[in-house]
Amino acid sequence: MLSGWRLYAQVIPLSPLEPATSALQHMQMSVDSGNEMHSSHQYYTRENILQFLSRHPKVLKTQNRYDVQYLLDELDESDGLLDKYNFNSAEVPDTIFEDSTHHFYSLSTPVISTPSFTKNKKPLFGFLYKTPGSMLSIDVPDFYLRLDPVIHFRYGKSAGEVDQNVFSNIRGFEMRGGISDRVFFSGSLHESQEGYPAYVNNYISAHKAVPGAGFYKPYSSSVINLQGYDFLNAHGLIGFHILKPITLQFGHGRNFIGDGIRSLFLSDFGANYLYLKLNTKLWIFDYQNLWCQLQYSGRIDNDHEIPKKYMAAHHLSLNIFKWLNVGLFESIVFSRTNHFEFQYLNPIIFYRAIEQLVGSPDNANVGIDFKVRAGSSVQLYGQWLIDELIINNLIKNNGWWGNKNGLQLGLKYINVGGIDHLDLQLELNRVRPYTYTHTDLNANYTHYNQPLAHPLEANFTELLARVRWMPINNLFVEPRLMYALKGEDDPALESTYGGNIFIPNTRRIQDFDNTMLQGIKSTRIIAGLDISYMWYHNMFVDLSFSQRRFTAEGVEIPSLKENIFTLGLRINAARRTLDF
Repeated sequence: MLSGWRLYAQVIPLSPLEPATSALQHMQMSVDSGNEMHSSHQYYTRENILQFLSRHPKVLKTQNRYDVQYLLDELDESDGLLDKYNFNSAEVPDTIFEDSTHHFYSLSTPVISTPSFTKNKKPLFGFLYKTPGSMLSIDVPDFYLRLDPVIHFRYGKSAGEVDQNVFSNIRGFEMRGGISDRVFFSGSLHESQEGYPAYVNNYISAHKAVPGAGFYKPYSSSVINLQGYDFLNAHGLIGFHILKPITLQFGHGRNFIGDGIRSLFLSDFGANYLYLKLNTKLWIFDYQNLWCQLQYSGRIDNDHEIPKKYMAAHHLSLNIFKWLNVGLFESIVFSRTNHFEFQYLNPIIFYRAIEQLVGSPDNANVGIDFKVRAGSSVQLYGQWLIDELIINNLIKNNGWWGNKNGLQLGLKYINVGGIDHLDLQLELNRVRPYTYTHTDLNANYTHYNQPLAHPLEANFTELLARVRWMPINNLFVEPRLMYALKGEDDPALESTYGGNIFIPNTRRIQDFDNTMLQGIKSTRIIAGLDISYMWYHNMFVDLSFSQRRFTAEGVEIPSLKENIFTLGLRINAARRTLDF
C-alpha cells in the first residue's frame, strides 16, 4: 500500500451512502471538533478523518464503534496513514462475536480495544475485494487506483389515479486514485433506465428534464411492459494539492453547500455541470470558490449547441467557537456571448461590487448560514438567502415584489432519548415569491431546466421530518415526512405569482401587495418509510413505501394521490428520494 504522504491531498466526498453520512454526523456532534471539520462544504480529506479519530478517542467509545469501523474500511488506500495514527490493519478472523459492549473478538484472537482497518482473509478469486471497501485495488510506486461496480436494481408499483411501474436499472462503475503526492482523481459512469411515479412524470413533462440527469430519451422495455426514461450520468474530477492548505479541483458534477436536507444556496438536486473549485483551509477558515459553466435550457434539438450561462460563487465557513460555525455566501449567475465574465475570476473580491461595475445585468445572491452545537446530541442550523432587499420597503411591509429571500431553520438530534443511533432531523424552509428569478432567463438560478437550489423553487413553506434508526448493526429504518404549501401560477394567466423561477419576473402579477403563497394554493404531503439492510460493505437490500398527496384550490390544477411501493438491490449506489 502507499505511504501516508502520498495520500494527504486525497478528497473523500461526504458520501450519500447511509452509513457514511450517519457516521460523520455522529462523530462531529459527539466531541469538540474544534477547527477540523467544516460540514457545510460536504467534503473531507482522508487524513482529516484519521486525524479526527486519533485526536478524539471519545469517538472510539461503544456507541461510535460501528461508525469508526465503517469509515476505516472506506479508507482502504490509506494503509500508511492508518499505521501513522495507530489504526493498524487486521485480517478478519474465521468467527467474529460481539459482546454487550459492542467489542469484537474471536475464539482465536484477543478483544480488540480499538477499531482496526480490515483486510479480507480470502479475497475473491485471489485479487478482488482484498478489503471490504474496494473491489479492485492497484498499488504501484507513486500511483494507486480503486475500482468498484455500481448497481441499482429496483422494482415496484405506484397506485393512484394513474398506475405506474416504478423501476431502476442502473449499471456502472466508479473509480478513485492518486498520482504521487499532488494529484488525485475520481469518476463514475452510470447507464440508467428508470420509471417514476406519476408526479415525477408530470414534473418531467413540465420541465423537460429528469431530476438529476441531463440529456434523456424515452425508454420502453421489449421484454416486459415498462415505460420510463433512458439517460447516461457521468461524473469526474481531477484535483491538485497546490499547498498544504489549498486544494484545486476541476470537475463535472454537482455541489452542495449547507448542513440541511435542502440547501437554499446550492443543492445537488439538478443535473451535473462543469466547475472549478478552490478550497483554502487556514486556522478557523474554510473558504470555497466555485466557477461553473451552466446551460440555459435542456436539449433544444439534435446536434445544436445549448446556450451557456455561468455562475461564480464563494462560501466562507468560520468555526468561531467549538460550538458555533458561521458562513457567508455569495453567488452571481450571468450570461455573456461566448465568454466568461473574467472579472468574476477574482477569488477574494465581493462579487456584487463587480456586478454593479459592469452595469448590474446579472443575478446576484448573498446569504448567511450558521450551525450551533448544543451539547453532544443536539445541533441547530440555518440559512438566510437574500436575492434582493430594500430595507425601506421591508419596514413599510408593503409586499414589494423585489424583497426576495429565503429562510431555513433546522434541528438535528442524535441518539434520541439515549437510544443509540436513533436520530431525528427537523427542517423548515420558506422562500418568498420571485426569489431566484431574473428579468433575463439566461440569469435565473437554474441549470438544464432544473433549479440550482430548492426543488420547490419559490413561493412556498415546507416542513421536513426524518428519523434514522439502526436497531441492529447494518439495518437502517428511516421514516420521513414532507408537508409543503406552495402558491402555484394560474395556467389561464400569462402573469406569474412568483412560484415558477423559469418565468421572467417582468411578468409578475403586481409590484406591491405580494404575499406568501399567493396564487393557487397547493398542498403537498409525502409520508414514507425506507428500510435497508447492508449485507456487505455498501451492498444493500431496500424496501420502501411512501404515500404522496397533492391538492390545489380550484379546478385549474388536478389533485393527485399515489401509494408507491418498491423493493431493490444496491451496490455502491445511494438511495435517492424524490420528495417534492
